[in-house]
Amino acid sequence: MTDITLDNHGVRLAASVDGPTNGEPILFLHGLSVSRDTWQEIGGRLKDRYRVWTLDFRGHGHSDRAASYALADYVSDAETALAAIGRRAVIVGHSLGGCVAGVLAQSGDNNVRAALLEDPPWYLGQPGEWEKSVFPKLFSIVSARQATWQQARAPLGTYLAFVTDAPTPMGGIGRDHFTPRHLLSHASALQRQDGRCWADGDVAGSVLAAIQTTREFLCPVKIVQADPSCGAALLEGHAARLAQDNPRAALVRYEGCGHSPHRAIAFEQRFTADLQDFLSSLRSQ
Repeated sequence: MTDITLDNHGVRLAASVDGPTNGEPILFLHGLSVSRDTWQEIGGRLKDRYRVWTLDFRGHGHSDRAASYALADYVSDAETALAAIGRRAVIVGHSLGGCVAGVLAQSGDNNVRAALLEDPPWYLGQPGEWEKSVFPKLFSIVSARQATWQQARAPLGTYLAFVTDAPTPMGGIGRDHFTPRHLLSHASALQRQDGRCWADGDVAGSVLAAIQTTREFLCPVKIVQADPSCGAALLEGHAARLAQDNPRAALVRYEGCGHSPHRAIAFEQRFTADLQDFLSSLRSQ
């Protein structure tokens, strides 16, 4: 694996590259409050055949903090990575990263071959939708504690204890659903993240409201929906709306799974298999 730094108009972005140089490129995009190494296990399963790229969005991981955290800024970070890849790539995005992948799938960008969207909050920027989800309460708790701990320069162990013992919408606590490696990754990401990414509690209005939800995807797309009863970002009825606007998009639902299938102990292998099936289907197109 090689770690590199990309430049997006003065904002330095951290990225990693692994796999054969002639492998088909895949760009992995993370969600709010995590970082590129959330994809370590998934990328490790694909690196023998694919050229695996992972990116830290601005304000996350080892990338620079920035003046603005609008949806267009995150999209421009991904476009910077696509330009560095220099070939048509498949984009895999979780949560915020899934929204960025979806916007790029709508754009007709020649660098975008296909996209897999993992439980994207595609409709949570629309009036009344954000409040139906678990995220207002969750983001309020996490951002408040993060601000206190960052001001106090709390050690990594403080963040690790929090994500390990925090209750989850799936029931139980963090350690019941995520491996120690993933918990450490999340804790480190929270310690590094720029708190302004929370947009003073208005992620729905300042980021997600910019999504033009009815625009058609212009490349092959697969959507993984988590279980709305377990903290999903695609709520009941959202999948049907996506299917209506994009009848050619594939959609699978993970019953009993929370918002992060790719890193959940019980669902990581299924997610990997669904991703590999999607990649295989592209070879016949």
